[in-house]
This record gives sequence, C-alpha cells and structure tokens, in this order.
Amino acid sequence: MGLDVVLASGGPRERGRAYGRAARDRVHRTVGLYEEIFVHYTGLAWAKVRERAGEFAEPIDAYDQTLLPEVEGIAEGAGLDAEDVLAVNLRTEIMFGLDARPAKAAMKECTAVGLGGGSPLVAQTWDWKPGARDTVILLVCAPHDRPGFVSIVEAGLWAKCGMNEAGVALATNALQSSRDRGEPGVPFHAVLRRVLTSATFEEATDAVRRGPRASSANYLIGHADGSLADLEALPGGAGEVHETEGTSIAHTNHFLWPGPRPFKDVGRIDGHDSLTRQARAEGALAGGAGSVAALQDALRSHEDDPESVCVHGDPSVEAVADYVTVAAMVADPVQGVLHVADGNPCERAFEPFEVATLLSQARSTS
Repeated sequence: MGLDVVLASGGPRERGRAYGRAARDRVHRTVGLYEEIFVHYTGLAWAKVRERAGEFAEPIDAYDQTLLPEVEGIAEGAGLDAEDVLAVNLRTEIMFGLDARPAKAAMKECTAVGLGGGSPLVAQTWDWKPGARDTVILLVCAPHDRPGFVSIVEAGLWAKCGMNEAGVALATNALQSSRDRGEPGVPFHAVLRRVLTSATFEEATDAVRRGPRASSANYLIGHADGSLADLEALPGGAGEVHETEGTSIAHTNHFLWPGPRPFKDVGRIDGHDSLTRQARAEGALAGGAGSVAALQDALRSHEDDPESVCVHGDPSVEAVADYVTVAAMVADPVQGVLHVADGNPCERAFEPFEVATLLSQARSTS
C-alpha cells in the first residue's frame, strides 16, 4: 500500500475528526493489529487493555490538555470508541511495561542519526512490525495555536518521527529498562507529539524532561539553527534524563548513559542487534555521511545482515514477533524538506515533502 498523506488542522477535536475521517480504514487496521500484538506481548485481551489505558488519562491531560480531545475526535472520525484510540497511543507502555511478560526479547526498533552545525540533518529508519506497513501514514497536522508538523506515524497515533515548521526535527528510539513497570504517566507518543509542536529547540528538549514519563525512550532532536541533542529518558521526571549535545550523534535501542547505570538496560542484556547497528551508524557518521544523499545511503545499509540498519525481517518468525523497516526519513530543517522512503529504503526511493507546502494545504481545508 502507498503512503497516504493525511491533512488535519484547527482545534483539537476538529483536527482529530479530520484525521480520523481521512485515515479511517488505516486507523481500524491499527486497532486490529494491536489487538493481536498486545495479546502476544502481555496476554491481555482488548477489553482489559482499554480498562488499564484509562489510568493514563489524568497524567496525559496534565501534560498537554489538547491530546485527549484529539483522541476523542480521531475516534469520532474513524467510527471507534475513544478508548480504542487511546489504547493504541499507549502501545509502548502496554507492550513493554504494563503486565509485560518477562521472556520477551529486546526491541529491534530504529537506527537514528543526527548532524548539527551549519547543515543540520536528522535521520532514521523506523523498524516495526510487518503489519504496520498497512497502517503507516504521513500526518500533516496544523494546530490552531502551535507550530504545525509532518510526521511518519501509524494511523491513529499522535506522532512519531518528523519535523515541524519552526525548524524542529525529531528522530526516536524505543528503549527498555528495569524501570519500565507500566506505572501511569505521560506516554512515549505524547512526548513525541509535544516535541513536534514546540516553537523552539529549548521548548522541544523541555518537552522530554517534563514528567512524569511512563516509559523509557530516546529522543534525538535537531533544529535549523544547528542545535542538536540526544535525550535518553527513563520513566520519571527531569532527573531521569541524560542529555548529550554534539555535532554528530547516532543512537539505536540501548542506553549510552555514561558511568554506572542505576538500572538494567534490556537493550544491552538481550540486544546484540542494537550494538551492531550503533557501531554501523557511528561508522557512517565518521566516514563523512554529512549530506542528505549520504544519510540516505547510510539508511540503506545491509552490512552485518541480519543485524543491519535496513531490516527485511525473518520469514521463520511469526509476523507479530518480527521486525522490518517500515519507513525511513531524512529531515532537513534548513530547507524545510522531509525526505521519506515508504518501506525499505534500499527498495523505495526517498520522496521530498516540503513541510510549508503541506501545512498550507492542511490549513486551507479547515
């Protein structure tokens, strides 16, 4: 299936309804996919997942009062219950914290790289379940009171990686630690969304530090002014974030937190795949991958296959447990262009999307 561009603008419920209507079929696929995934990872039936998801409503609303009304709008537009849409937005907390089974292997999600300075770029592969290829969209969201953004995301979710019109670019990696216990807090995808609606680099990094976050995650944030920072976050508040600044940064699915770690890093204990991809990404940056084209080539890499940056999955593994590269992106905040490959970047060409043009289209529909 091709990449659908979904336009949404206005107030929270208004843009939610537009989002839900435009992506109705894919939102339903997202819910169906996670019904299966949640049983696999947690053993919880959908009704129980919906019930537990409600425990996160209060911290979400305290963090950003626009998010729950938007969920209600998405549900209205797609013809679902709001609890269904909220549950898929909590997918990280449910899978890797909320009643998660202890025998699960480490995540194999995403290789991210960033360049700061005079020609800032932020890029990543997004590696996830094969079924997500039928749910992914390019969300163009123009809030009435914050910067608009463009994000590659599963239909029905608030945001994933992408870039906004204020020059903020975001890549991300899932992380898993012994601190992830499924305690109610601000979910991963709510933080991603708040980063992408930030007007400044400082506001974007503050969106990560604010808490209480519900899960571990990594946020690689760049800006058109050349700023670049990587924030590794544990569940909790500002004191549970390690920030690294630099002119080139690579990150995969284990912590780079320096010194003795006051937690167990599942990505290191059971994640050789992540260590291999980290070394490959760092090598690409050291080798001079400083242009859009060079980063696109780095994201196509099959070196160290099957632990390569571009992931094609394992046919011997059931789909609900497998990982493939669902999409890839290179964000150029100076030019305001998001380059997106719909699928494996070795097979799909990167298509350039002008953020300002897409947001103008979204606003003209409201």
